[in-house]
Amino acid sequence: MKSQTIYSSLLLCILIFTHFLTISAERCVDILDPTNPSDTVIIDCPPTTNNDVYVKHQTSNFFEVTLNCSATAALCNNIKEAFNDAGKEISKVLKLKQIIKVNATFTDFNNAAILGSASSARYIPLTSDDKIIRRYPQALVKQFSLDVHPEYNDYDIIARFNSAQDWWFRTVNETIGSDQFDFYAVILHELIHGLGFSSSWGNYIELADNQNITGLTPNVNFNDDSQFEGFTERIFDKYVKFIPNGVASTSTYYTSQLNESIPIGTSFNNISEFVTQIKSSPQWNYAEFALLSAITNGSLTFTPAKNTSCNDEIYLESSLNPYVQGSSISHVSLIYESTSDFLMKYIFNRGESLEYLVQRGGNYSSPIGPRILSILETIGYETYAYPNPIIPTYEC
Repeated sequence: MKSQTIYSSLLLCILIFTHFLTISAERCVDILDPTNPSDTVIIDCPPTTNNDVYVKHQTSNFFEVTLNCSATAALCNNIKEAFNDAGKEISKVLKLKQIIKVNATFTDFNNAAILGSASSARYIPLTSDDKIIRRYPQALVKQFSLDVHPEYNDYDIIARFNSAQDWWFRTVNETIGSDQFDFYAVILHELIHGLGFSSSWGNYIELADNQNITGLTPNVNFNDDSQFEGFTERIFDKYVKFIPNGVASTSTYYTSQLNESIPIGTSFNNISEFVTQIKSSPQWNYAEFALLSAITNGSLTFTPAKNTSCNDEIYLESSLNPYVQGSSISHVSLIYESTSDFLMKYIFNRGESLEYLVQRGGNYSSPIGPRILSILETIGYETYAYPNPIIPTYEC
């Protein structure tokens, strides 16, 4: 990640996770540290009977935060208040049924370019309505109230925030300083990543083989015998379109083509062998098209489901060239910077409070704008205006 000094702003980081040669499409993926892409563990998550009890909708905050904070008691209390406010805001716009448990850490990143990072603590394989298995964030899966579901992690979201930054807390000071970042705004941003605003597409396989990046793929799956099991999207990706050279194709189509590159069940002795074979296949063109879209402004969109809060195509971040893992794709385009959907752009500027950003964006009723809300509705979250989201199935 690099700092955007021309705007006196820093990157927000939502890292995409993979652990090469160990992920099976039928198993769950646990994230141990959202700032470290390799710190994952593959978990057998056996079928479990749902014993959850609905939480009353009158509950003002569906987020339960375990905070690891070694700063002063006053600062830790300010952080807790900010989490509480963020939880209430999300609980106000989403019609949640189950408590979402967050494991959050406030610590020095030793990296001035990162404000915070968050991820679903576990990604769970479920079958989407088009009969394709995709990975869903655990916080979302819990809201489906499936009679039987894969075993859950103890936490739904894992998050870390950089204690080395100069943070501003609206409950402490009336005016934000010119060098400060609004902690509440960053928490809201990162929690939405943890809810599932995150793509599986990345530059994993070439990086793993220390090669220059020529293409992007979704998460690649291998079983314990190092046999190729194909590529798997996240639910977010189901609605992503790549538009290289003006021709739109869905992420799902690209993924299906990449899954034709190598016969399922093919064994590999090492990463180099796999990378050589897939890059020599004609299907690698689709990985190259994905990269081209991800670095060409206006060439990457999210198509919301019908009747959600916004039915227009939503442009995703594709202005960064070279491609930046974690910033490209998994944010909205900077064209929304001065609109009500500013919250999920990849940067925040120093000296700008959330209240100022809401006002600049037109005083929408929530800092979670209609396009952001539409994305959450589309991947499966229920709202009062969208009471019947698309529910996947679990085939155990």
